[in-house]
Amino acid sequence: MKTLTTIGCALVMLVTGGVAWAVAQDAKAAEVLAKTREALGAASIERMKTLSVEASMQRNVGQMQISSDVEMLLEMPDKFVRSETSRGGMNMTMSTGFNGDTAILPAGARMTAPGAMVIRMGPGGPIQGDAPKLTDEQKAQMNAASLRAARSELSRMMLGWFGMAHPTLKAQYTYAGEAESPDGKAHVIDVKDGDGFEARLFIDQNNHLPLMVTYKGRQPRMMTSRMPAGGSGAPQGSAQARQLTDEERKKLQEETEARIKQELADQPLVEFALFFDDWREVDGILFPHLMRRGAGGETNEEWTINKVRVNPKIDARKFDVSR
Repeated sequence: MKTLTTIGCALVMLVTGGVAWAVAQDAKAAEVLAKTREALGAASIERMKTLSVEASMQRNVGQMQISSDVEMLLEMPDKFVRSETSRGGMNMTMSTGFNGDTAILPAGARMTAPGAMVIRMGPGGPIQGDAPKLTDEQKAQMNAASLRAARSELSRMMLGWFGMAHPTLKAQYTYAGEAESPDGKAHVIDVKDGDGFEARLFIDQNNHLPLMVTYKGRQPRMMTSRMPAGGSGAPQGSAQARQLTDEERKKLQEETEARIKQELADQPLVEFALFFDDWREVDGILFPHLMRRGAGGETNEEWTINKVRVNPKIDARKFDVSR
């Protein structure tokens, strides 16, 4: 993958400290965002009720490089699903998102700590059986954390697509100043809500288009503990292969959760940058067809947008929370 763009790396020095979805907190932010939405196609954005985005994505996770096909479906005001089908050895599909206040989770998913999700894998992909049952309180906590994560990730995308966060965040926008690079200047807008969401939107002063969104988070990691379908740590078909007892499954789950929590505690927050480029008009909306996400000067994700549809008819089953 390519490293981060020159303007992205340089847009770090602050010089100075229409649509119903977004409410700007101050007049300057309102003025800048209004110009941005006009440049993007404000009238068509206002008429947008549904959106479909298909993309090819490459992601670096540690030493692994994963290639995937991604479909994102948005239905205003409160439905979103992202389905990612990996190519190559893993060859599986996972869906995340939300339908109202209920999160859409991948099969076999279990939230172990804020920002950490474990997906249990069997020979055929994600599995749901054998895991200790969650209490109602644990289910509520997992739903809240997953819902928050999905809305935050979608909002970071939407800031670059439409100059606004998803309306469920009830975000406020504050003008933070200007940023400079050898290629020009950018307006800087701080975006926050009352529940911990924070991001910074950079907008090109020349054409009023979003350049990038920055935010703090932890580097994605992949931890695997693959078992045969029977639930044993021994090779399938061997004399030692057997079903784990309830007590053994519970102990294994607790050990996994404790390990992930400790590794998260030891992992510092880093600043991510999500870049938007290759703008093309789709049904009256100027939409980026290339996105890159990186941290520390290295790109860990690259998205090539293959198809965008505005106001398509979406099958309601796509937002099924029981998948």
